[in-house]
Amino acid sequence: MTIGLAATRPRHRLSVDGYRALSVGLGDEKAIQQLRSTERSWRMVVLSLLLNGLASAGDKSGNLVPASEAWQLVVAADRADPGVAEDVLAQPQVGIWAAHLLRRLNGWDQGSRTPPLWAEAGYLHTLAAAAAIRAGLTFELTVPARDGMVVLPTIGSAAVPDAEPWSTAHVSCVNGVFEVLTADETAVGPGAGAWRPPIVVTATAGRLSLSVELMDRDHYRDLRGPTAPRSLSPTEVSQWQRLLTEAWSILVREQPERAPAIAATLRVLTPVQSRERFRYLSASGGEAFGNVLLSGLDDAVDLAVTLVHETQHQKLGALLHLLTFHDEDADRRYYAPWRDDPRPLSGLLQGVYAFAGITEFWSRHQSPEHADLAGFELSLWRGQTSSALQTLIASGRLTPRGRQFLDPLHGPVEACLDKPVPESLQRLARMAAIDHRAMWRGHHLVVDPASAETLADAWRRGGPAVVPAGSCRVTTSTSPEVGLFDTRAVLIRHQLTDPAAMRRMRDDPDLLAATVSGARPADALLISGDRQAAQAAYADIIAADPASIHAWVGLGLARSEQTGDAAARALLSRPELVRAVASLLEPSPDPVRLAAWLGAGLPAESLDMPVPAVWQIV
Repeated sequence: MTIGLAATRPRHRLSVDGYRALSVGLGDEKAIQQLRSTERSWRMVVLSLLLNGLASAGDKSGNLVPASEAWQLVVAADRADPGVAEDVLAQPQVGIWAAHLLRRLNGWDQGSRTPPLWAEAGYLHTLAAAAAIRAGLTFELTVPARDGMVVLPTIGSAAVPDAEPWSTAHVSCVNGVFEVLTADETAVGPGAGAWRPPIVVTATAGRLSLSVELMDRDHYRDLRGPTAPRSLSPTEVSQWQRLLTEAWSILVREQPERAPAIAATLRVLTPVQSRERFRYLSASGGEAFGNVLLSGLDDAVDLAVTLVHETQHQKLGALLHLLTFHDEDADRRYYAPWRDDPRPLSGLLQGVYAFAGITEFWSRHQSPEHADLAGFELSLWRGQTSSALQTLIASGRLTPRGRQFLDPLHGPVEACLDKPVPESLQRLARMAAIDHRAMWRGHHLVVDPASAETLADAWRRGGPAVVPAGSCRVTTSTSPEVGLFDTRAVLIRHQLTDPAAMRRMRDDPDLLAATVSGARPADALLISGDRQAAQAAYADIIAADPASIHAWVGLGLARSEQTGDAAARALLSRPELVRAVASLLEPSPDPVRLAAWLGAGLPAESLDMPVPAVWQIV
């Protein structure tokens, strides 16, 4: 099927200056517009595939007109007012919908509550209606209603009776003046109580403005899949407006080279359920340029750094639609210090680019109430990002273009390495980095059974520990604790921002568990500085649950300030091996004695050795 929109088949170009700016994590408005142009082409290709796919599926439109007929209304709108249809189709949620429906048509995406095909294909009809209304056309069109809502993207939404999960409503429009006629013959339109226009929040600082829609009703607003409406309350809208205003002021003041790209990129924020402090959810996707999925936040600094983070993902994702930076290998996985799961090279690349921006944010952020937190975050992420960048470069999987793009990123990352940070904060950052890496090893590395048995026999005989090389393999299987590798780092952040609250959590295990998922009283003792009590508490956990990697690693952290401590060396560099050997011994050995015995067979510098760059999946 011919797509039929005013048509352009541009040969996309990115200016040399724009490319250079993007390669160091920046990019101005012109570069973003060039990226947006490429995204437009991607979107039109996907829509063409979708229209052809619906036609091949027999265009199961139910009570709706065929998709091809709805598309012709889009084309008519574009002819009447060039650019209107372009704006509607460029909305991030359109990309999410199109990709989701394509996967469904190909049999790759089957949910437990899959609506009839016509209800999902009918999103095209709502797009057509929105474009035609904005173009001032006269038309009538039946559109789907889902979960009691008719959404006309960029126009607004109408609440309708929801006797059925998936029903229809009728849009009637004369010269751009429209109403939605529901199944019970109720007419809803602008000015009616059941109608609500888009929620748009705007912030201005200096001469630069950021304007985004808070999307809460569109079923395709969530990158993770179709989601029922969850209308924001006036209080929630006011909170987002306040946070955005304050965050934008921070970004314009402290990130003047980065703020214009953020303003040019972001179109939509999709709020989702609030989560624990310092464990916010944010996400972007290559299907939805301009959209950020974001849980409720506690303060403007959190929002500011998150906007930097997600805009980095958006820029790189669009650039990767133009250029190939690496060759993927489905059987290889990498350690990414910001994720709990073993990552493909593409994920490591995205993370490095995003965390280069985060590192630079913390290197500049200045406020008395965040000084210690900023120092900790800077010290943590500059080291982690630098290490991961080196892994990327050494992977051997980068294309010449990918190597050319990443090489300049060393400059801003290395500049952050030179920023002075108090030694106490550097120690906390090193603890958090070692903790995460050890937790990752403990959960994802499988010890060779023969190697573990050989060591267990040596322990029984009273011989020395000879740790063989290559005794582990990586697995992508996970345990219920995955997602909580950052528990002690989160407690560090609480300690740095609110010591009084941290003391209350230390003294009240119920409050601790309610505030930080996965935290044990032993963790609170460790972060509060009582290492001896923490060691005893972790040993008690191991006695009750010898499989707890969290406790084995915690025990190592509690001993890590003892210079040359062999037990800490084993517990933090090879926790999976300590646990595997312990599981073979009866009666259960003293955990510190066993770890010290194994540690004596490990290199003295093992704590500073990175996880191997690449692992083959088993």
